Amino acid sequence: MRSAALAVLLLTAPAGVGQPPKSFPAAKHKGGELSYIDGVPVLVMKGAPAEVGEQFGVLAVKNAPDLPGLNARFRQDTGMDGPRAFVVRRAARSLRPNFPPDHLTEVEAAAAASGYEEDLLLFANTVADLSSGLGCSTLVVGPGRSTTGGPLFGRNFDWLPTQGITEHTLVTVYQVDGKRPFAAVVISPMSGILSGMNDAGLCVTINEISLKKSKDAAGFNWKGTPLLLMYRRVLEECSTVAEAEKLVRGMERTSSTCMTLCDRDGGAVFEITPKTVEVRKPENGAVCCTNHFRSDPLSVTKTCWRFDKLAPLCLPDAADVKLGVKDVFGRLDDVHQGKATLQSMVFEPRERVLHLAYGDGHATRRDPHRLDLGKLFAGK
Repeated sequence: MRSAALAVLLLTAPAGVGQPPKSFPAAKHKGGELSYIDGVPVLVMKGAPAEVGEQFGVLAVKNAPDLPGLNARFRQDTGMDGPRAFVVRRAARSLRPNFPPDHLTEVEAAAAASGYEEDLLLFANTVADLSSGLGCSTLVVGPGRSTTGGPLFGRNFDWLPTQGITEHTLVTVYQVDGKRPFAAVVISPMSGILSGMNDAGLCVTINEISLKKSKDAAGFNWKGTPLLLMYRRVLEECSTVAEAEKLVRGMERTSSTCMTLCDRDGGAVFEITPKTVEVRKPENGAVCCTNHFRSDPLSVTKTCWRFDKLAPLCLPDAADVKLGVKDVFGRLDDVHQGKATLQSMVFEPRERVLHLAYGDGHATRRDPHRLDLGKLFAGK
């Protein structure tokens, strides 16, 4: 996701030296509140889309730590310049009409409240459509393979480790009128979904895949819902993997992606292009995913060292091997990508609990923080 991250950061305030990154300040704005739980910044937002957008704009965008300085460092790290950012800006604007209406209302309100251009938030929510790069890894073990008695969903999120970027990790809790409450682990200023769980315990994460790495030769669909917002709709509208499959199949989709999901009973991987949705179900109680398609209708390569590390858990010989939360973190550590592994997490869907590790260096070696999302959904 190297170029994807750059697209967001190039569109913040003008580049400059900036001050060293600081934490999000604890603050309140109308119905929203940003506080710290076990050291993790957690932003809870409530109300109608325009109200939630305003809360996000003030607390997650305007108050984000040193966006101008982060922009400058990221530009230096990647060697990208203004003209390339302009091309991405135009492409993101062309996807604006495809934003779900409530999401677009939020974007407009957030831009107005933050003082940043709307383009910043448009790009932040379309970067997964416009580029692909670094890879992530996911592992789901079903109830029969878990020491907890419920499924466990592990996920590494990998991104370019520019100095200060980990300070932009934020857990956002949305309680939007008429939608399911959900929580997301994001890099501010994104409001779409990279990783998240809703009040039903349904979890979803994104694994980027280049559109060129698909056997169905699908072209980019400029009429599709941006990917991160498609993921968000799953959390806002669905309670099970089956419901999510129906929703995704019925949507116009821009590009290719792998969606790993898990509900209270277990998980699956959706291999998605603008033309096709293939579902990979668990084998021997487990399913894993990295950054290539595995199903016969879509796969053009099955070479990935990270997948090869995780795949033995899906073999018959491993069917009796049970894993706990620490064990899943251990498997994620086997596939870390050094400093690029910015976040590592394990979801417990039945308990509606998130264990989140993040920070400089590879996150799999950091102590995880335990967040009871169920209590947050209930306003406790």
